[in-house]
Amino acid sequence: MEKVEVEEKRIEDSTKMVKGETLPRPYQSSSEQTQESLRIINEETSQLSEFLLQEGKLIRELCVLLRHILKRLKMHFKLPTNVFSQTWKTQRIILTDEAHLVFVNNRNEVKSKALEDYPPKVILNVASFIIPELSKTLTSYREDVSSRIDMFDKINQELRSLRNTLANRQKNLEEDVNPAGFGVKKILLTKHAVSSEENKRNTEST
Repeated sequence: MEKVEVEEKRIEDSTKMVKGETLPRPYQSSSEQTQESLRIINEETSQLSEFLLQEGKLIRELCVLLRHILKRLKMHFKLPTNVFSQTWKTQRIILTDEAHLVFVNNRNEVKSKALEDYPPKVILNVASFIIPELSKTLTSYREDVSSRIDMFDKINQELRSLRNTLANRQKNLEEDVNPAGFGVKKILLTKHAVSSEENKRNTEST
């Protein structure tokens, strides 16, 4: 008798599910979680797309700026081999002034590729290493420029002093050859000659 009642109840529950009646609560909860997860996936996908575009733009700008600075300063960097993992047995890693990463293995085989062609994590590792090194190099470069400025200033001072000395010597020589008194006497003699000529003409006319 109990077996018959259990069977009838199972058939009744199945009929309710077929007719679309209210589903059990655990099933409803799972469906809501799925909908929420889909909403989160949609939002995250939208933000991720924007972030990836922005990251790509910043990386391209970084590489352009780095290439310009390194080329202008004629600088390159030797990077430690543990900057990023490589299956290739690398002995040396060099960032050139063209912002290319050059790898040299133990057989002196060389691989080279633009920095911007590497994954973002690799580019960030390289930038994190070279920025402190770049600051040290710039400090040294600035000190060299400052030292040259001091030397140029001293040289110019001495040259100006020499120029003034030579100019004064030339002036003194000219004064010795043409003293001021000689000029005055010449003017007086000229005036006397003119006066004598005028007196002569007046005498002849009378």
